Amino acid sequence: MASDAQNSFVDKIKAWAFNHLDLIFTILRWVKPVLVVKNFALVTRFQHVQEILSNDEAFNVTYKDKMIKVTDGENFFLGMQNTPRYTRDVSNMRLTARREDLDEKIAPFVDDCAEKIMSGAKGRIDVPPELSKLVATRLVGDYFGTPGWNEVEFADAATSMFQYLFYPDDPEVEKTALAGAAKCRSYLDEVIAERKKNRGQRDDVLERCLILQDANTPGMSDLDIRNNFIGLIIGAIPTTAKCVVLVLDYLLSQPNLLAQAQQAALADDNDILTKYMLEALRFNSFAAGIQRITVEDYVVGRGSLRATKIPKGTKVLASTQSAMMDCLKLKSPSQFRLDRPDYQYMHFGFGLHTCFGQYINLVQIPRICKAVLKRKGLRRASGPEGQMQSVGPFPVHLVVEFDS
Repeated sequence: MASDAQNSFVDKIKAWAFNHLDLIFTILRWVKPVLVVKNFALVTRFQHVQEILSNDEAFNVTYKDKMIKVTDGENFFLGMQNTPRYTRDVSNMRLTARREDLDEKIAPFVDDCAEKIMSGAKGRIDVPPELSKLVATRLVGDYFGTPGWNEVEFADAATSMFQYLFYPDDPEVEKTALAGAAKCRSYLDEVIAERKKNRGQRDDVLERCLILQDANTPGMSDLDIRNNFIGLIIGAIPTTAKCVVLVLDYLLSQPNLLAQAQQAALADDNDILTKYMLEALRFNSFAAGIQRITVEDYVVGRGSLRATKIPKGTKVLASTQSAMMDCLKLKSPSQFRLDRPDYQYMHFGFGLHTCFGQYINLVQIPRICKAVLKRKGLRRASGPEGQMQSVGPFPVHLVVEFDS
């Protein structure tokens, strides 16, 4: 009985801490900005977070072993250090997922897809399953060339794999994720084989990969293409789907900001909407931070009064959520401001492993939000369904209503 009581107490402490992260981070930034407890370190100041994320030789990524399980034998560049293979694989995919596609392909598709969904909604929509996850999945289908075997199952597989890779170990999550990974591998193998029989029909990322394969480009075998696509799909669907919900959830809780964002949406001012997105995510963060592991003893903030040694083998959480509230770097961080420079945001990471799809996200997320914000009388549904509900780290429901 005593053990059960102790476990209950610990669970309550954990729940309280999770719900008060901003308070905890604020205290730590001033009292102990680099907190080391046994084999774990929490880093909370802007300059220290960027120091860690830009030092890949001392702070390695932690995803390799799990990524190998997801692909059944191969790593993906997200789980690689700064090696020749990392450079090769990222460079190959940059050739196929091009910056010029943002205006030419991605923005028009997202605008059209999101608006059609919202136009078909009759005064009410559950944002995660009926909008944000759908648009993200359909963009992967149209732009990458991989629509999935089933939209819902495809998106769910990507989400479970994301949770498996980036969140604490959970046997049930691992089981679900690896089952989804096996189905995803089989699906992609079939899609690649089929597309090789029907060339030149589309100008998408898969076709461009096959063109590089025709030219005997290293790192563009069928297996290489499949594994790269698995990594991109994992990163593309869950992040977009969640961020859209977080942005809307925050704006719906701030009536004045909501009204201003709606004016920007009606004016199709995508640049301003992007600023609203960046600021809203600073207050309603996607994640607490980014994991790393030290491969050597390292002193963070060397030469300063806050210099702290992180021993080799320590698991590190570089808290981007905390860093983006650091008053030593950001002016009036508790205020919602649209004039902050872009470099002060780390929603998509920092350094070598900055999210591959950050530019797609910067186009896609505000445009999906725009389709919702254009609706007159936009409001939360009454009762619990109008509040964001999550399963694990991902929102599954947020019902909004509007004048149809």
